Amino acid sequence: MNGEKIKFMRLVLLFGVLSVTGFLSLYGQSHQERVTIEGAFQPVIRDFEKQFVKPQSPGAAFPPPDTTISRIERKMGHRAELELLSPLAFRSGKKSEGYSNFLMAGMGSRLSPLFLYGHSSALNRDTRFGLMLSHRSTWTDIADYAPADYMNNGLNLSLDHAFDDHKLNTSLYYQMDAYRYYGFRPDEFPALLFEKQDLKQTYQNIGFAADLISTEQKLGYLNHKLGVEYNYFFNADQTQEHQAKLKGDMAMYFDWFDFEGEQAIGIEVEGDFYNNRDTLQSESTYLVSAIPYLRLKGSFYQLKLGLHLNYQPDLKSEFWWYPAIRGNLYLLDKKLEFYAGTDGGINRITYRDLTEVNPWINAIVPLSWENKHFSFDAGMRAALSSSLDLHLGIRFEETSQSPFYLIDTLQPYRNSFTMVYDGMRHFSFLAEAVWKPAEKWQIEASLLWNQYVMDSLAEAWHKPDFLFELDVRWAAWNHLEINGGLIYRGKQKVPVYHGGKESVTTLDGFADIYLGADYQFSSALTAYVRFDNLLNKKYLLFDNYPAYGFELSAGIKVRF
Repeated sequence: MNGEKIKFMRLVLLFGVLSVTGFLSLYGQSHQERVTIEGAFQPVIRDFEKQFVKPQSPGAAFPPPDTTISRIERKMGHRAELELLSPLAFRSGKKSEGYSNFLMAGMGSRLSPLFLYGHSSALNRDTRFGLMLSHRSTWTDIADYAPADYMNNGLNLSLDHAFDDHKLNTSLYYQMDAYRYYGFRPDEFPALLFEKQDLKQTYQNIGFAADLISTEQKLGYLNHKLGVEYNYFFNADQTQEHQAKLKGDMAMYFDWFDFEGEQAIGIEVEGDFYNNRDTLQSESTYLVSAIPYLRLKGSFYQLKLGLHLNYQPDLKSEFWWYPAIRGNLYLLDKKLEFYAGTDGGINRITYRDLTEVNPWINAIVPLSWENKHFSFDAGMRAALSSSLDLHLGIRFEETSQSPFYLIDTLQPYRNSFTMVYDGMRHFSFLAEAVWKPAEKWQIEASLLWNQYVMDSLAEAWHKPDFLFELDVRWAAWNHLEINGGLIYRGKQKVPVYHGGKESVTTLDGFADIYLGADYQFSSALTAYVRFDNLLNKKYLLFDNYPAYGFELSAGIKVRF
């Protein structure tokens, strides 16, 4: 009966998407054209200032905005890092009006040095070079637990070039991270002796990416984007992972339909190759995918109709297909947007992806292919006034072989994780708001509520039911900004085993409150101070892994 209800729900949601997108297509043929809006994402340094392990950003799984719907200007005026140079942002033939270098350096009370350097410069009118160096570490431990120091180092190089009708974006990166498996209390294992070095794990990641993008969009021209990526990830225990990707997007513009706007037919293709090797086994596998599509874009709407095709020879069924439909409708002079879409697809669960979420997993863990059989999302974005932006969204996903972290009970200290996989139905609701009540105030908040229904597991292990972020900024005086906020993560279910029997326990939710201030001495020099985890709570990030407590850090930010 439950299976029939799920199938019925999928049909209803699919019918809803087709109805909405069909309405957009018909409505678009008679509406007067307005100014087309293009959007762009610009990274900011504030993400780097947050703690090294933090809850997932609430909006991460939802589609990013593809318009600049009267977005609030999110700058307080004097914060040097908010206008951070963008090494990958290309500005051919234009003189840079910003600065070419950004430096951030500081020290925390837990012996936590922080360093970030970014550079971006035009080598000539058509070529831009970018460089980013970063380091963050902590050299103190958590009371009663095993040694808990860690270190993160990063290097990123980019070179972008503009040709007459193409642009080339390239990047080369290296990351080295070191952690300790500190998730146990040594006093509870008096008979077991260990050396600090025995708890160390190091991850290294090196790779490159290149994209060649055509800039012509005239009728009859084959607009195209070709890309290649390679990544080599390995740890200190001889676990290695190679990833290679070839991708392309080719589209031709036409005027088959009698209405103004962009009309294109195209296909996205991608080939992914994976090779995994550890001390026990070696595996090579691949995935081929294609999405033929029709795209229509007018002044107040966008519509994309496609079919997502996958071929993966290791699965029970080698060929898979999923409807790939997305529509956007813009109203009230683009102050209101409605969106809806459905998709699906096969995704490789890689060792690198698993360690980025939880660095305390075993050197050898099972890997799998996650199959997203059906995914639907819908929502609205609105500029309710000149000072308030709002985003509301819902998402439903039905997947098989989704990954979940589980304490490895075979390890003597139970301080590392293995992986289990299960199918699930996942429903989530997202709410985001940006409010600027006065010229010197800005408040950002985001909330994500999750509900999971599992196929076999008792619960969705280590998946929080609720996530909330709040960030408040106040330009108190001409040269001083006060900032603060909190990160709240809800309860998580984890399994406990006694006598071979499984039971469920709950990790309490937590709120991490922070407070900081920036003082600008000049346009080039800013000093900062920050207080993290003001309540000094040793909340659990994962089972057996408490967070670091209170920390005071201070430093400088320089641009030149």
